[in-house]
Amino acid sequence: MKVLVVKLTSMGDALHLLPALSDLHENYPDTRVDWMIEGSFAEIPLWHSSVTKVIPVSTRRWRKLNWVNFQDFLKFVRLLRQEQYDIVIDAQGLMKSAVLARFAKLKPGGRRAGFSADSIKERPAALFYRSRIDVPRALHAISRLQQLFAGAFSYPLKNQTSPQYQIREELFPTLSPQTKTILLFPSTTWDSKHLPNNTWKAIASAACADGYHVKISWGTKTEQARADWIATGLAGVEVLPKSSLNELAIELRSSSGAIAVDTGLGHMAAALGVPTVSIYGSTDASLTGAIGESQTHLQSEYHCSPCFQKHCNKLTNEIKDPPCYQIFSASAIWQSLHKQIS
Repeated sequence: MKVLVVKLTSMGDALHLLPALSDLHENYPDTRVDWMIEGSFAEIPLWHSSVTKVIPVSTRRWRKLNWVNFQDFLKFVRLLRQEQYDIVIDAQGLMKSAVLARFAKLKPGGRRAGFSADSIKERPAALFYRSRIDVPRALHAISRLQQLFAGAFSYPLKNQTSPQYQIREELFPTLSPQTKTILLFPSTTWDSKHLPNNTWKAIASAACADGYHVKISWGTKTEQARADWIATGLAGVEVLPKSSLNELAIELRSSSGAIAVDTGLGHMAAALGVPTVSIYGSTDASLTGAIGESQTHLQSEYHCSPCFQKHCNKLTNEIKDPPCYQIFSASAIWQSLHKQIS
């Protein structure tokens, strides 16, 4: 069976899909999967053994209408239509993913599948599917995707204590750290999910005091400036060079543990089985928390948390950080991880 999976964004969303692919592979071992995804996350699909081809898209860039982007879009269509699929499954549930999925060719008797209208925010997307799967919206994202695949491919779901990501071991073999190393992931695209810089600096200082070397990741110039500020004056703290997802995965596999806000790199740590403390304020760990072995969720109890808003309406010239994250102490965060790894 030949399957096209459409899951465009984000890093966390892509990692949430891996357990569903594991279920599919267990029930239909000979299935070949192609994956349509944003180019910035194109490394992730090939981490799973069932994926044979990655079809990158650039939806944000394509919004700008010019000749170069039009040519790039045509190149995408030509690549996509090289194959014919038994099933095209939209695991994103958005209008843009549903529309892009329509460009794929189906084999005779093939079908398109996705969430039912009641299961997604953008209800009209369901009109693009022949098979519409009802999945409760209150479930964790991983469970929702597993139920979507089970319904689309007609197999029973097993009770699992932990999701099976089945990341190819040969890509990121588990290494024994040469030194005790902690990774910090302070970066996030939502300004409502930022832990105060002073808290990050205090966490790094506490880790160093307990004999750990600390590494901080970043992706943009603004994030690099934040990482540099956190590291300033702390001899045991290193700001990593700008790294690919594969390079960060290797760093994680050779580390003792990690601390993150609700960000894709926290979900990467969970998928790789690295002990991690993840902090949630504007989002809900029960819906999108990092799930895996040795994962600790710290959920804010601030009165308006979780608000699910990308931008905190309480930020002012005087209040620079979301109040729901200011209630967390650096000591409590560090001790939550330290007791796991010491």
